[in-house]
Amino acid sequence: MTHSDNQSIEVIPTLLVGDSSFGSEMIPLCTLCIEVDERRIRFCIVRDENMECIWLEDYSFEKALGQAEVFERLKKIFTGHLLWSSNHWKNVRISINSHAFSLIPRSVFDKESVKNYLEFALGDSVPYNERVLSHQLPIVNAYNVFSIPDLWYDWMINHFQHSSITFYHLTSPLIIGSLVSHAEHDEVRIVSAYFEKDYFTLSISEESKLILCNRFRFTQFQELVYIILFTLNQLNIQQDEVKLLVYGEITPTSDLYMELAKFFPNMQTGSGPMTLKYSPQCSEIAGHRYFALFNTYLVSS
Repeated sequence: MTHSDNQSIEVIPTLLVGDSSFGSEMIPLCTLCIEVDERRIRFCIVRDENMECIWLEDYSFEKALGQAEVFERLKKIFTGHLLWSSNHWKNVRISINSHAFSLIPRSVFDKESVKNYLEFALGDSVPYNERVLSHQLPIVNAYNVFSIPDLWYDWMINHFQHSSITFYHLTSPLIIGSLVSHAEHDEVRIVSAYFEKDYFTLSISEESKLILCNRFRFTQFQELVYIILFTLNQLNIQQDEVKLLVYGEITPTSDLYMELAKFFPNMQTGSGPMTLKYSPQCSEIAGHRYFALFNTYLVSS
């Protein structure tokens, strides 16, 4: 991509909310959470002193983009934004939303075998231009292994060289959020479903213990419902024995919600994690939609 092509890219937030009193002098006291995938780039700022979310920006793309296209937009956002361009954040936590991940029990995890784990999960080789990373998830006694484009990784490491930076796979904050839900809802079994366009991540937990976490592709709502029901059946769980919490790209008036409601009598739209506080501006947004982004902060807090 040429310099002139890069200049022609317009990156306009689909949502921007924040505390107008926030200034650059507060950056060293805050954590910047970033969520990146082929369809969106999202940011939120959490004030560490009181664990309060005080800023959120969402950049959504009309279609799925390639690695280089996402990279150009990422650079454009950061270099053109007074806040994001700083490299002196207290912490930077980056959540990569990709199809390539694998949860490996801590008891058998071997750091030297991370690439093999991921290739087994993919059923194919890891692309030559991607870096395999892993991080421990103590709450489930496992490591999450995933990949990130070298292009993104190298630039982020360089840009945030004066901050404490950590990379996660999106499923890690979703797992954290789903397990914390047991403290917020008086239920033995909880099914958490996080919806995106053409994909959803399903987490099933019982008494605050993770039973399953997987990502599925779907083309029709009926197919999605079948996948959930089939998965529960394989675990010998009836749908009326669980509470279904839905997150992501779904609303109580959507066709998807209506279809799910036919099969799950105990279902409701989830919310942002109650462990965090929210500024008056951020408290007005749909917390279930940014469930993964908010929980990115909680993976290490």
